Amino acid sequence: MKKRFVISMSVMIIVILLSGAINALAIVSPNFATNTHNDNSIYYYGYVQCQPSFVENGYHAARGYIRYWRYDIFGNIVEDTNRLYTNYGNGPDDSRILTRNHTFIDSIFPNPYKTQFRYGFTWVPDGTGVWPVSIPVDYIIE
Repeated sequence: MKKRFVISMSVMIIVILLSGAINALAIVSPNFATNTHNDNSIYYYGYVQCQPSFVENGYHAARGYIRYWRYDIFGNIVEDTNRLYTNYGNGPDDSRILTRNHTFIDSIFPNPYKTQFRYGFTWVPDGTGVWPVSIPVDYIIE
């Protein structure tokens, strides 16, 4: 009986240690964005970063963006940053961390419509050999 108890406790401790090691080794993506806003402040601090060489779910993040917009009291958009992009990575082997930050100033007037924050990435499938190039905004046709 005592031997069975020692074996079961040993197995349980090993399982707990292994699950902790697996969680500690979990890969954290370098592709993320943050939005910081303190109560009673009109400032929003946005940040996005990506690492083109990192493969996430079979894709590389070639570049990232953040975007803010706010409304008037009638629900109409009155200020929009549009997408604020990082630079493009040079290719799927580019291990640099590409970043972009922006401070957005909200209205000082109370408003039932909250300021909005969005972020995203330009994803490129891993192993395709295709990589987008940076085209000046003046040449993009929309």
